Amino acid sequence: MQGIKVIKIRRITVKILLLICFLFLITNLGFLIYKKAFLQETITAFNEQRQIQVFEYIKAFDNRFFEFIFSQTIPSYEVLIEKAQMDNTTGNRSNTSITGSILKLALNINSFSGKDIINYQMPILGQIRLEAASTPGVEIDGNSENENSPSLEQIPENEHEPENEENESLPPPEVEPEQIEEVVPVKGAPIVLIYHTHTTESYMPSKAYNYKPRDKAYHSDDLNFTVVKVGEILKKELENYGIKVLHDKTVHDVPTYMYSYSNSLNTVQGLLKKYPTLQILIDLHRDAPYSDPDKSRELTTVKINGKLYSRIMLVVGTDKMFPHPNWKENYKFALLIQEKMEELFPGLGRDIDLREQRFNQHLSKKAILVEIGSHGNTMEESIESAKAFAKVLNEVIKSLSKKS
Repeated sequence: MQGIKVIKIRRITVKILLLICFLFLITNLGFLIYKKAFLQETITAFNEQRQIQVFEYIKAFDNRFFEFIFSQTIPSYEVLIEKAQMDNTTGNRSNTSITGSILKLALNINSFSGKDIINYQMPILGQIRLEAASTPGVEIDGNSENENSPSLEQIPENEHEPENEENESLPPPEVEPEQIEEVVPVKGAPIVLIYHTHTTESYMPSKAYNYKPRDKAYHSDDLNFTVVKVGEILKKELENYGIKVLHDKTVHDVPTYMYSYSNSLNTVQGLLKKYPTLQILIDLHRDAPYSDPDKSRELTTVKINGKLYSRIMLVVGTDKMFPHPNWKENYKFALLIQEKMEELFPGLGRDIDLREQRFNQHLSKKAILVEIGSHGNTMEESIESAKAFAKVLNEVIKSLSKKS
């Protein structure tokens, strides 16, 4: 007779298995509830005022999820978190705390974003480096857990495209011939804001403005050699005409262009709150239509009455990508400037560049992106253009100002 071996399962083992199953079910149920609530919150938040926060919530969830997985894998991680250096002012964990250093040393990652986790699993991806040939615009916010992180539309914007790619300007819209909204002068208060999303954009070194660019695309951390210097001249010239100007020199494109437009958006929103009299917003850049500065120079240089100028291009954003109900007001304002520029300085202006992106121009009905020259031009040529543009803008403002 064949014997049958009976295996007895201890009662304690059954309890442990049941407990594990119960915890697994509770965890998954909680995750589903959290996910449902989270998605509902993102849906209700998805409007013009809060559309930016949606991505921040998703990004934060992504980071929290991977951080949870990591903490379960290495239990001592939570202890390290508690002992990490705290922010002195807010009590929050510092982004440059000991934790970050530990992660860099142990795993060669900087955060718990999906990209960094994938790079950790597939190290070859982490060796890939991309370098822009010209000047890209906004990118996705990578620091959503920081309450001071930029608020931005989470789709890349780029007013320049790589060389040899078809990227024609949008066709000009039909605009009604009604009067453009007036400019209201305010005694002692600024009505014009000059700022620079790509603050470190520089020009071709010259004898008077000789410097060492930090890269082949001509950028400099010394603002005396960048578009900021041109902005200073523009401000000075406008104030000589009696126009009060605020010139903001905040650097928005360091350490990376990835956050340029998000950073400048924060800056301009803050300035509009502080100076509600601001009506004309000028984001002053220099162009880079081709990676070759000599080729760019051919397009962006003009001689008028024996003097060399950097040609000026106005870039106007539309509502193709983001809500921007007043973009045609900006376009009409740009048309007015373009017409006056051609009248006073024939050939100085390039064609208006209409783009799908809005470049933060939704903040005003008179917001324009101004490209003075390119990296093929010199500072001297661009300064002359700034003086000319000031004269043009003064005439336009006078035509739009209320008669006293």
